[in-house]
Amino acid sequence: MTADAQAAPKEPGPGTSPEDSSQKEELPAEPEHDVSELIDAIGGAAGTRGPVVYAPYANLNAGSVHGGQRVHNGPVGEGRGRQAARVREGPIPKAEVQAAAFGFAEPEWFDTALEQLSQGLLFLAGRPGSGRRTAALNLLRANCGQDAPLRALDSVAELDRWQPTDTSARGYLMDGLFPTRPLGPGVLGHVRSLLERAGACMVIVLPDDAALLRRLEQDLHVRPTECVPPRPAMVFASHFEAAVPSQLERERLLAALDQNHGLGDLLVPELVPAEVVELVATLVAADGDPNALGDLQARLSYRAEREVPAFIQGLRDDPDALAFLLAACVFERLDYRILREEADRLLKLSNGRLAAMLPATDAQGTENAERPNPDFVFRRSLTELLHAVRASRQTREIRTGGSYAHSVEPVVFVRHRQAEAVLRHVWREYGQLSDLLVEWLREVNRAAELTLPVGQVMGRAASWGGGRRALRHIQALAESERTTSRLIAAHALGIAAEDPVLVGEVRYRLQRWSLAVSSTLRTTVAYACAAEFGLARPDLALQLLRTLISGGQFRAREGEEDERVFMAVRAAVLNLFQAGNEEKVFGRLLEWLGTEEFDQEPLLVLFSQLLRSPSWFQRKLAEEAPEAGLIADTVRHALNMDSSFDSTCSELLRWAEWGQWDEILFRAVENLFTVLAGSMQFGEFRLFVEMDERGSDGWAGLTVARAALSRWREGDTGRRS
Repeated sequence: MTADAQAAPKEPGPGTSPEDSSQKEELPAEPEHDVSELIDAIGGAAGTRGPVVYAPYANLNAGSVHGGQRVHNGPVGEGRGRQAARVREGPIPKAEVQAAAFGFAEPEWFDTALEQLSQGLLFLAGRPGSGRRTAALNLLRANCGQDAPLRALDSVAELDRWQPTDTSARGYLMDGLFPTRPLGPGVLGHVRSLLERAGACMVIVLPDDAALLRRLEQDLHVRPTECVPPRPAMVFASHFEAAVPSQLERERLLAALDQNHGLGDLLVPELVPAEVVELVATLVAADGDPNALGDLQARLSYRAEREVPAFIQGLRDDPDALAFLLAACVFERLDYRILREEADRLLKLSNGRLAAMLPATDAQGTENAERPNPDFVFRRSLTELLHAVRASRQTREIRTGGSYAHSVEPVVFVRHRQAEAVLRHVWREYGQLSDLLVEWLREVNRAAELTLPVGQVMGRAASWGGGRRALRHIQALAESERTTSRLIAAHALGIAAEDPVLVGEVRYRLQRWSLAVSSTLRTTVAYACAAEFGLARPDLALQLLRTLISGGQFRAREGEEDERVFMAVRAAVLNLFQAGNEEKVFGRLLEWLGTEEFDQEPLLVLFSQLLRSPSWFQRKLAEEAPEAGLIADTVRHALNMDSSFDSTCSELLRWAEWGQWDEILFRAVENLFTVLAGSMQFGEFRLFVEMDERGSDGWAGLTVARAALSRWREGDTGRRS
């Protein structure tokens, strides 16, 4: 691919390009989500689902149960499902570093690379699945110290202009080099001198691209370290021991292996660390049950890619199985009824495009060559379809995600990562099919459990297709009037941005869309800031959100479209705050409140909603940290605005009630109410009246509130600091 093809497209202006709009069909509008629905649809800060109970014919108590009943309180398909977004721009959470260190097996080249990193800069190259990022985090951890602050840099970072802005950071992880900005000797020397002055080091992770590595050697005289993973047996032993510390327990789990397929047969040399971790996770999940374990050799994902062409060839004359296969690839691990519905919808939408042959007789009765009928009503049974696409229906589970519990029987492929292998193959090899898939998936039901897998597929497809028009199918979703389509686009943009080549175009488009006249594009930007893209880049997300509500584009209650945009902005800010970016979010909110560019009423309502995630506020208030005064001032401002009083007051009363059982919270409320009592304006007076009427002995701040009211009634209304 040429550098020109990788560059961000030049569009005539914000909004829709003529080329894209000509191919777009308007879909039916749907009701807009409220904030809580948006956060649930986006997936929340952690992207988790409710607990899963696997206990057929059993009566369960509320206690912790382990063993024969097999009760799991972890996410569905733990180890194979969605992971929390990796930070790719900003501070790397300690949890991510600790996860990388869990069960890490040091490869032979680790000490040599560590010695090179101690000099300031290390290039680490390897193929996907080889554990490049995991190894890089462990190198930084070993060189900088276990608890040293680390930061991530996106591949679009311009190293010639880069400066270490965080003086506490000791290590940096850069995720690739942007292809159109090759690294020159001058820039390399500049980066090394900056790292030396800062007392820091940096690992630049590179793909296994022969041309790129050769250019680095020729132009910079740098030989990148090749990330050759340890032998699978070493990775297995290290990860298995970390996951199951007990030797007796490990022996029990291994005893479930089929005697015909020992551990040595499974740990073939071509396995990469990610696939070995799959093996460990499967062994642990089986809990020593040979029936649950099944034939592991048939399940390991390393064989999926090579078998896809023959797999597709065997289904060419079978439209039912093809439609079901594609549905299972997108919606793997969802209920089988959903898969059947989506497969039926795809087959109907294909209008014969999934059938290899046409009917033998047309509508007028004319005889033609014999051909199968794509509308044949006697479809195969679920058992036959599952057998045809090599999938299975899992045991009934109880899921509690959403407002109520429900039972599902999820469909999964026998082989791990079969879904991705199939979709990648058909997207690349069958050009017309990609258009059909986009048309099918963009009309998916608005249920949150469907939008996430569709967004993941759409995002990966951008990498599979590539080229200047890689994001065309995502832009069509972003321009849709359907909220569901825009949520899918938001997830897709986050997945596409994991590709070092595409991340520049993703950022370019989001920046353009944030200035667009179209409210659909602007709400998509807000959704993207709340989803994977924004959670990995909180600073950029807050910058984009500021653009969405600045420049006169938004004023409270000015119109339905502006309300829709600000609803999405609120959901994004709340999600970023709950994801661990409290200080950044609060600081930006203060900036927005401090300028006349923004309408303060909706921002204060937003602040009152942040109080529902109170840990950070309460800690700062209890410790009387520098931020405590700013928090108190903002609370006072919100109390004295009619539109935000009710929500702010109710949250503070909840704090006061809970404070009777929490020492830190009690101290936080006492400190806050003391500050508020020093300047009794109308909002503080209303709060204290509510407190006096509803509070009971033991509530935090109750004494302060009643004392302030007594002084007020005695005529003492003066300000106090």
